[in-house]
Amino acid sequence: MRLILMRHAKSDWADAKLSDHERPLNDRGRRDAPRIAGWIQDNGCRPDFLLSSDSKRTRETAAFLNSRWEAPVPTCFSSDLYLATASSIFQTIRTTEKWLSDEDGLPEEHPQTLLVLGHNPGISAAASELLDHACGFPTAGLAVFECQISSWSAELGPENCQVWKEMRPKQLP
Repeated sequence: MRLILMRHAKSDWADAKLSDHERPLNDRGRRDAPRIAGWIQDNGCRPDFLLSSDSKRTRETAAFLNSRWEAPVPTCFSSDLYLATASSIFQTIRTTEKWLSDEDGLPEEHPQTLLVLGHNPGISAAASELLDHACGFPTAGLAVFECQISSWSAELGPENCQVWKEMRPKQLP
């Protein structure tokens, strides 16, 4: 199974009246999200299911990802992932099955490739735990892990998840 941990694209801080949860993407974010989606598609990493924070910037990032892929990926937005810790992110992954159903076009089967879209510091901390060393994700940065598990309910760690690739927008042509 494959896990993609990704940080949302760059957000806009121009409107001080907006809450953190309501901040949209800025121009760079709107440019980088489709580019990283193209890399995901071109490298055979398109997910079967996308779990995302419910903030405006993650919703917009998810929309840009889905707009670039050959077909939209079933997506669920959860407040559990908004500014989540690594521990909360892993708990949400372990409960992936609760998001799956035959309603709203969501898959009934376990996704083979799961993309989790979130925020720092939690998303970088979760990747650091799987990498077994510290890493930091810039906006729209991601890591793809090959996980030797049979279900998303399994505990994830460096013993059963190996990084396949890390990508940042600045690395893209």
